[in-house]
Formats: sequence, structure tokens, C-alpha cells
Amino acid sequence: MDTKALKKQMGAAIAMVLVAAVALGSATFAWFVTNNKVDATTSTISAQSNAAFMTIANGTTGAKDTDATSATTGVGTKSLFPATYGEETGAKKGIWMSGYGEELNNGALKGSLFECKGGDADAGSTDAAIKGGYALEQVYNVSSKGQNLSNILVEKIEGITDTTQDPSLKKALRVLVTSADGNKWEVYGLNAAGDKFEKKLASDNFDSYGNVTANQDTVLKVYLYYEGKDANVTTENLQGKKLTATNAVTITFTATADNK
Repeated sequence: MDTKALKKQMGAAIAMVLVAAVALGSATFAWFVTNNKVDATTSTISAQSNAAFMTIANGTTGAKDTDATSATTGVGTKSLFPATYGEETGAKKGIWMSGYGEELNNGALKGSLFECKGGDADAGSTDAAIKGGYALEQVYNVSSKGQNLSNILVEKIEGITDTTQDPSLKKALRVLVTSADGNKWEVYGLNAAGDKFEKKLASDNFDSYGNVTANQDTVLKVYLYYEGKDANVTTENLQGKKLTATNAVTITFTATADNK
């Protein structure tokens, strides 16, 4: 079998990405109240509320023109090659890299990593990772009704609750969240117990994803990929169809109102 046959190819089927962002307020009091935490399960707030709240839309624009506080993106089955964004030994942090496995049932790295290539994009770039089939990109934009907000952060990530999904392969899924320009980012994945997402990696300059100017759109980008370092990412496992079409994550963002 040739070397390419040993490449750890992964069939990743992402059912949806739900990104929810709201900030609560009440028109009942003389002074309006805006909390500093967004939650996906919050009830709808009328546009006439005296509070600022975050809105969200798919794509690069539109959040400022909607009252929607959640956005759902459905994608078809997407096959992905495993990659790393800095977790694997010898990887360059913030550079998309991949490699070859030892055998069909042994996903240990054989030889050296190489920068992901795709189309005419620069090797190792996010564009190359997308075009080369290493990552799935989803773009959203958030806005605010009423006032400016500071320090957009990920409050929590939830998902992958399907019981038919092989639990070992769930742990290989990574969620990369970036600012519009990609300079500030964080990588999340399941913890050792497999019951909660935790931060795996972040850019050295990370403090937040930026700020929200009232009635303007601020872009946030989400990338889903499978970490090749994970011991369970083997060709044999993937060919055994242990991945299902139910992978999904819900990302909740937070932001702080400027006039607290």
C-alpha cells in the first residue's frame, strides 16, 4: 500500500454550528441593566427594551439589521484530513500542519509534519487548510443594539451529545475561534473525561476577540478540525465509520457593556 493510503483521512460530518449571543436587560427599572454574560437559552427580548443586547447573523454582515440572538449553520457531510494548529510535538503554533500515520491502526506520527497545502494558497495558512480539506470554516458576525460592548470572549462551548458517536473520536474534534483577521484565537477540545470543552491553545497575544460597536457588524470565525495528535485518529477507525453525521457544537459568547 502506498504512502498516501496511510494518510490519516477523517470523515467529519458536522450537523450544525450554533453560535448564540445575547445580553439581557429590563425596561422595568429607571436605570437599564445589561448583564455581562450571554446565554443561548435566554428568552426573546423586544427591540424596545432599554438594554443593549448582542445580535448575530451568518456571514460577514447582517447582525446590525436583525434581532436574532442565535445563528444555526447546517453543512453537508465533509471529509477532513487530520491537522494540528500547534498541539503536536514539533508543530508551529498558529500554522496549519498535517502528517502521516505509522500504519492503518497506528495513528502515531511517521516522520515530520508538513504545512497544509490547498489550491494556490500559502502553505500553512488558514486558506490552505480550508481548500486542502483540513478544516471547515463558518463565519458569523455580531452586533449590539444600544451601546458599545468590549472584550468579546467565549463563555462556553457545548455539543457532541450523540450517544452513537464513538467517544474516543469525539475527543479529537477541535474548535478554533478567531477574530476577523485571525490574529487572536483560541482552540477548544474535550477534556480527558470527554464531558466538557476546555481551552487547548491560544495565540500569545490573546486577550479577547475584539469589541462591538453599536449598530456595526463585527466578524467572528469558527473552524472545525480533527487533531491528528489524538491517538484514536487512525485510518482503521475512520474507515470503520465511527464518526457520525451528528457532530455539532454550540458556542456562547460574552461581552461587557461599556457603561456598566
